[in-house]
Amino acid sequence: MTAGIRIALLRLIRPGYAMKTFKHLNRLWITLALLTLSLLCILVAICITNRIDYHNNDFFSFFLAGHLVVTGGDPYSSAQWVPAHQTFNVTWVSDQAFLYPLPLALLFAPFGLLSLYTAFVLWLALSESMILASLWMLTSLKGIPGAKRLLIPLLAGVIFFRPTTLTLFQGQISAWLCFLLVAVVYLWEKGHWEWGSLLLPLLMLKPNIGAPLILLLGLWLLFQKRYRSLWFILLGGVALLLIGFIQDPRWVVEYWSIGNTKLAATFGGSPTVWGLGALIFHNRPVGTLLLLGGGCALLVLFGFFWSALRPGVARSPLAVMGLAVTVTLLVTPYTWPYDQLLLLIPIVGLTLALHRLGFRLLISSTLILVFDLLAFLLLIPDSILGVEILNVIIPIIIFGLCLWETHTLPR
Repeated sequence: MTAGIRIALLRLIRPGYAMKTFKHLNRLWITLALLTLSLLCILVAICITNRIDYHNNDFFSFFLAGHLVVTGGDPYSSAQWVPAHQTFNVTWVSDQAFLYPLPLALLFAPFGLLSLYTAFVLWLALSESMILASLWMLTSLKGIPGAKRLLIPLLAGVIFFRPTTLTLFQGQISAWLCFLLVAVVYLWEKGHWEWGSLLLPLLMLKPNIGAPLILLLGLWLLFQKRYRSLWFILLGGVALLLIGFIQDPRWVVEYWSIGNTKLAATFGGSPTVWGLGALIFHNRPVGTLLLLGGGCALLVLFGFFWSALRPGVARSPLAVMGLAVTVTLLVTPYTWPYDQLLLLIPIVGLTLALHRLGFRLLISSTLILVFDLLAFLLLIPDSILGVEILNVIIPIIIFGLCLWETHTLPR
């Protein structure tokens, strides 16, 4: 007797049995799929780690900060920070102290208990998992039938996206930031405005990205009259401050001094409108700040306000988040190409918009591949000029497409 006939007979004898069996098998397949993906992420992480110099890597700064926290050290002390590199056979000292808010060091404290190799493998596996989870959540949003068919093409595009490679090979936190933003969008789209807003203050663990994003999204929430959401943002921010103060009451002052020093040393060298202004005007302050950099920043911000904050016009959380991410990457004073991994949010949003407009799957799913190709083509002039500034072309194009989307598909 075949399994199908057996289930059919049992359905007659025991109502609901077949449905329970189906749900059980469905849960089993989901569990097996998650275990397989987890194992695959770990194997890929091991392969990457074995092929790069994971000692002299951006991740070491996060690892060392976590290590100093669990061993009673001070990540803002140059006298402890620099000699600690030698302890782990690290020869590249990128900075004289930890460049991020203290709560981020606390977040990496569990990694500081591990060996550097194990910590790097674990962080890469988690980063890969967070990218996969971000894509799954974005294609699971309501009101977009058939979006799951775009998951595989989008995944292929993400794999070849240069910021993805940079994030993984350098051990950066961009995948975590992307996952965090997608989680906010997912909760907002599901109607859980307060819980999504409670996650937003975590973005301040990377203030050059988090501060502009929170400001833009906070203004949008204000215009949407989501006052409870604003209170939850404030609550989360106060909680982060208190967590840091418990560890070190002086951490804000120390971080502020270190951050200003870093910003002064790197301003005008990033793929932003400020970097573009510095490149065109050869780092002359008037040209950089007033003519091109400042003018473009104001223009971009006006585009956000006009598209997202106009009275009587409602935008979806995904559309607003994509626009806010793009604007932030353009106007913030300090970013690097790996930060552009956050552009996956507007790129996926634009892909879903094309799908909703009735474009064929082959056309809508190739949008991310276009940006993959553009990111690699920009390596040619960047290499000639010896900068990474021209990568700003990518968010500029996406910004224009986001403006088109918000006016083509109003909600």
